[in-house]
Amino acid sequence: MAVGLFIWGFIQSFVVGLLIPMVKKARNNYLLSIIFFTTALNILFQYLLRYEGLKIDHPAFLIVPDILDLLLPAFVLIYITNIMGRRYDKKMFYYFIFPAVWSLVLITEVLFTENFGVSTYIGSTFHQISLGAIFLWKLFLFYKGLALFRFKDESLKQKQASLLVWPRVLVVFLGLLSFIALTNLSYWLIVGKQSAENPEVIGQQIVEINYVLFTCFIIFITIYFSFKHPKILSGLPVIKSLDENQFPEGEKYESELNALIHTKKIHLDTELNEKVLADALGVHSYILSRLLNDHIGKSFSEYINEKRIEEAIRILSDPANKDLTIFAVAVDSGFRSESVFYVNFKKITGFTPAQFKKNIHKKGSKG
Repeated sequence: MAVGLFIWGFIQSFVVGLLIPMVKKARNNYLLSIIFFTTALNILFQYLLRYEGLKIDHPAFLIVPDILDLLLPAFVLIYITNIMGRRYDKKMFYYFIFPAVWSLVLITEVLFTENFGVSTYIGSTFHQISLGAIFLWKLFLFYKGLALFRFKDESLKQKQASLLVWPRVLVVFLGLLSFIALTNLSYWLIVGKQSAENPEVIGQQIVEINYVLFTCFIIFITIYFSFKHPKILSGLPVIKSLDENQFPEGEKYESELNALIHTKKIHLDTELNEKVLADALGVHSYILSRLLNDHIGKSFSEYINEKRIEEAIRILSDPANKDLTIFAVAVDSGFRSESVFYVNFKKITGFTPAQFKKNIHKKGSKG
């Protein structure tokens, strides 16, 4: 039973890791893919060590699961940080300092321990210290994950409650990793080195708990959220940035928005609203609002009405359209109401549509 679970868990994690970047090539998706690949490798090495004699033929690989246990929660925390809108910077690499240092300690132990193997490592004092270090490291990252949900503006937290479910689930996953690490540590502190000599029963229940709690959990929850909220695989943050003063994606989003305006003429759709535009841009509505309000400095209605008036000016300036009625120009510009068109046209240009049309054609006749 356990062997089948290990094989299935490895295949499933590996396949999901391969598929995620195929949905969309984006930094956050690559991070999520790495999480699954790391999980798959951990399952693979635990299987090989427990059931294929790798720990006897190549005992140095005994430390590989410990190294992967150090890396996995770091990748998870960085992914959570990114999808919650934090700016990705060099500080993220600090989370790899301890895994790198302790990995070197483990490698040193392998190189300088005479006859390194199951009998000298598993259940030893050093092994218990290593498990303790892994537990404390996971607990620390779990705490850092919880800290991400400290909003300065509680109303912002309430508005984005539904979007917070996915990162909250991932923080729970970090908590489960900490619990599993504590379980492993407690087991070896209690049974000590003497149980290491019986490979058939050592930690079999713990092995199955590990599989059920973190392999199945993260895979099925990710698949569930991918179907329920497809935008989690869009590669974009799922909630509004917690760093209110930074919007590094502004230029990129503005460029994509300009492309929608100039090539697809999306602003001419009379049914256009914020949700429709956000979906067309491939972002959440709050990101569109931040792009318009904070980066461009205009509200949705101001921005769209300006673009529509630009189109109206183009139409009115074309001699071929001199016989069009004002209502026809309004509709062709994306306005549903002639009165709304009239108010916005005069506000932006200083002229009524009729005055502008008359002046344009008067200049044309003089030319």
